[in-house]
Amino acid sequence: MTDVPDSERELVEKLRELDQDAWAALFDEHQPRIWRYVLARTGDRQTADDVTSQVFVEALESIHRFQHRGKPVLAWLFRIARNHMGKAFRTRKREVAGPAPEPAAEDIAVTLDSIIVAEALATLTRDQADAVVLRYFSGYSTREIAQSMGKSESAVYSLQIRAIGSMRRYLLKG
Repeated sequence: MTDVPDSERELVEKLRELDQDAWAALFDEHQPRIWRYVLARTGDRQTADDVTSQVFVEALESIHRFQHRGKPVLAWLFRIARNHMGKAFRTRKREVAGPAPEPAAEDIAVTLDSIIVAEALATLTRDQADAVVLRYFSGYSTREIAQSMGKSESAVYSLQIRAIGSMRRYLLKG
C-alpha cells in the first residue's frame, strides 16, 4: 500500500468528524472539477448537476466507511461519480421519452459541441477517457491524475496522447 500523506489522513479524520470547514474545503476544491468531468462524459448539464450533487451526498453518508488504500480522497469521489453516471445512464434508458423542450438559439452550438465531444470520448477506453476528462475538462495535473488512477505519470501521459490521437481521427472522419 502506498503511503498516504498526513494531510490526507487529517482531512479524512476531519470529514469523519463532520467538520463543516473540512467539508466546505473538499466541496470547494473538487466540485467544479467533478462537475466538468461528469459533463464531459455525459454531455448533459442537468445530469452533471444531478450526479455532482449525488457524489457529495454519498460522500457525506459514507465517509465513515472510507479506507485509505494509497489513493487520495479525489479518487474515491471520482469512483462515486462513475457509479452515479452509470445509474443515470440506466435510468435514462428506462424512461419514456417525451417531447423535448426547444433549446434557446444560443445554447444550440454549445449543446452540439458537447454532444460531439461526448461521442468522441465514447470511442476511447475508460482509462483514456478518464485521463482526458480529468486533464482537459477538470483541470487536474498529470501527477494528480496519476495518483487518482493508481498509475505512473508517464502512463497517464501516454493515455492522454493516445486518446487525443483517437479523438482527432474520430473527429476528422465525421
